[in-house]
This record gives sequence, C-alpha cells and structure tokens, in this order.
Amino acid sequence: MHVLALLARKGGAGKTTLAVHLGVQAQASGRRVLFCDLDPQRSLGGWWRLRQAASPALVETDAARLQGVIEAARADGVDLVVIDSPPSVTFDTLRVAGLADLVVIPLRPSILDIQAVGGTVEAVRGTGTLARMVLNACPAPRGMAEAAVTLDARKALAGYGVPVAEAAIADRRDFARALNGGEAVSEFAPASKAAAEIHQLWQEIEGKL
Repeated sequence: MHVLALLARKGGAGKTTLAVHLGVQAQASGRRVLFCDLDPQRSLGGWWRLRQAASPALVETDAARLQGVIEAARADGVDLVVIDSPPSVTFDTLRVAGLADLVVIPLRPSILDIQAVGGTVEAVRGTGTLARMVLNACPAPRGMAEAAVTLDARKALAGYGVPVAEAAIADRRDFARALNGGEAVSEFAPASKAAAEIHQLWQEIEGKL
C-alpha cells in the first residue's frame, strides 16, 4: 500500500481538486483507493457526499488519528491512501508528510504562490519524504507549448531543490463542472484535455510511488 499526501502552505493552490482527480484516476487504473480528509473545511468530504458512486471510500479524520487510519486501510487491502490536508505548515502537517510515501505540493504559477511554497518545501524536505511540486490552474497551453507564465514559474521553482512535475494542470472549466456533480473529469468528460492532463500527471506520480 502507498500513501499520497497533498500539502500546501497557501490556500487556493488546488489540493482538494488534485486529491480528487488523482484518487479517481488511481481507482480507474485498478487501485483500491481511500480518501482521507484532514482539512477542517471538509471540502473533499463535501464533494464525496455529492457523489453517486460508492468508491473511492472516504474517512474524515485528523492528523492525530491518521496513522491508525492508515494501518486499518492496509489491513483492509487498500492500495492507495490519498490525503487532503489543511492549508498550513504545522507540526500536524509534518506528521502527515512523515507518514506519506510521496508528497504532492500544488501551486499556481503566480509570484505569491512561488514565494509561499518555500515553507512547504523546507518542511517536507526535513521529513525525508519524496516530493513533487505540481503547477496547477495554469493558462491553457497553445499547441504543444506551455504558456509563458508557466515556463517562468518552472524557472523560478528550479532553485527549491524539489522537482516540478512535467505535467502541468491548466485552468479548465471542466474541473469545476465535474466537481459540482461529485465527479472527476475522467468521469464527467473522459475525452477532454483536462482528463488527459490528469492522466499524464497520475502516470508521473504512479511512477514515483
């Protein structure tokens, strides 16, 4: 079993959106998935309660009880635990990072997000857990070329010492429309560019687990 944690110091980076889509994509690839919602706002839980499908399963918990949840999931035959965490870097989030096999750090390609990500990167590096930054809500690329702001963000992030995922997720309407109905884009619009981006990101993440 593997544990994937979504962490970000700054709110609005897209942790819940990526948690949903990576979890559903992992399930589509044949893994048995459990979502863990640690964010007091319970955004992941709110999406899950809109959902018609019974899977992936969901547990709403906190960092203090997370290890027990993970152990129970392992005993129950779960293949992947996907954790959505609060937008902060605290002792609790460090505990989450320490329990994960891989930490995904989402951020938007803006100077505010780039400046804020340093605290998250430093904290995760201190736990020794493998990590990847993921550029999220980017301008849609034109043809095969990424938007200039996305390329600039990649250059700015190069000095942090944590790799940036090759797959960047564009700001596409299909994401919001899918979430509004308790779905992921791979279910709502499987032939869309949004679904293709998530598939590419999952393949990259899966290869690191």
